Amino acid sequence: MNLKPTAPVIRFQNVAFSFNGRPVLRDVSFDIDQKAFLAVIGPNGGGKTTLLKLLLGLFKPDHGSIHVFGHPPEKVAHRIGYVPQDVAAARSFPISVMDVVLMGRLRLHGHARVSASDRAAARNALEELEMLEYVNRRIDDLSGGQRERVFIARALATDPDILILDEPTTGLDNTGRADLYALLKKINQTKTVIMASHDIMVLSTYATAVACVNRTVHFHDEAEITEPMMAAGYGCPVELVAHGIPHRILKTHED
Repeated sequence: MNLKPTAPVIRFQNVAFSFNGRPVLRDVSFDIDQKAFLAVIGPNGGGKTTLLKLLLGLFKPDHGSIHVFGHPPEKVAHRIGYVPQDVAAARSFPISVMDVVLMGRLRLHGHARVSASDRAAARNALEELEMLEYVNRRIDDLSGGQRERVFIARALATDPDILILDEPTTGLDNTGRADLYALLKKINQTKTVIMASHDIMVLSTYATAVACVNRTVHFHDEAEITEPMMAAGYGCPVELVAHGIPHRILKTHED
């Protein structure tokens, strides 16, 4: 008996977006399946963060449509957890780890009162991220990798179905990156993970699909970077970071 294919969790259809009259993305169409691990790669300024913000419903497309679980993104924002770029680099917050994670719960119900269930959910998220022992520590007393885990815990405190991360390994050393990827692999067992990154380690080991973003999106539903994809996405060979070592994707480059 043929089973009906599962509907995609996320669907972009002919999406275009401009900022202040300047085209940023055009002709974007792809589907993301449930529990996929999508690596979003591409040059700086190519539109990776814009793509994530469209997916979050923070930006509206000029043309085309975006559906998450069959609805516009803003209608299902509670089912999406988001870790923005460079949050782990923020060291000046004079607040505790628990306070940071509780921010995710306040976003869920929209008021400033913290309930016992909010604290329980925050502790559960910290335990999943192996950070519960730091619950009463100040965020600025932690290492970069530990802070990244706390901000991921904040995103997971509402138990979302999709986790989106924008360059989460920025500033982390090789060990920190490897530890974070192992953690995301565990999270990916139950959630769809979408991560913008320049680190090819995530592709070779953890990703199940890749989207190369440079004004449009070249999507491949396997953890593979093809030469046509990179040529279209970057215009020439690029060096991405693999285990801390520059790694050339394409075979040749003519200046």
